[in-house]
Amino acid sequence: MIPGFQYPTEYFMQEGKENLSRCLQATFAAALAHRVGKVIIFTSAGRGVMMALDEYHSQEQYSHIELVAVTFPSQSQFTAGDPAEHCIPRSVLQTLNERGIPVVRAHLPFDPIRTHYAGQGVLEQDFGLIGNALRIFGGSMSLCVQAVLMASDAGLVGLGEHVVAMTSDTSILVRAAGTERFLTDLIVREIICKPVLLTIGKSEKPSITLDGGDDIATLEIEAPK
Repeated sequence: MIPGFQYPTEYFMQEGKENLSRCLQATFAAALAHRVGKVIIFTSAGRGVMMALDEYHSQEQYSHIELVAVTFPSQSQFTAGDPAEHCIPRSVLQTLNERGIPVVRAHLPFDPIRTHYAGQGVLEQDFGLIGNALRIFGGSMSLCVQAVLMASDAGLVGLGEHVVAMTSDTSILVRAAGTERFLTDLIVREIICKPVLLTIGKSEKPSITLDGGDDIATLEIEAPK
């Protein structure tokens, strides 16, 4: 019998970019512990990749880890927030280019191709359902998986290569594959960190209390209506 092992999963109490610093820390620690040589970062405006360069890649123990940035395609439409929040500035793109960090910008594999008139069908509907299913783990889980697919499709990650993929609040250890071989060869090995409460994707609003003097957090979460 092959013995198992233990590796911690870190849980955040909310979704969003507030967790980016801790997510980066957990990501690079896991990459080092598992001897993974590549970190894929799904980023909207480049902040996560720049922080990875400045705070981790500059350290000798992490300098061997290759970084790959993946972002939304150009002309993407977003229903909320400032569009500038979802676009990497030219100055950041120039810095990444100078530092040899590839940036993958392409159609997200799970996003549908919309028809001109509503109600006339949606191409890639099955993959869209896969993206929705992955969101039961958190809004960013789908983006992490798609980042690996996109980096593999671009030739930046080899078939079967182990990588760590992250967003601002989720990080996973993955055996990589491209989109064509997604369902046959891609494997999520470990969840390194994720939100425990889906405060953005499912609008959860927790109430946290401490149990006596033991400092044990008790969550009271409102049930969906």
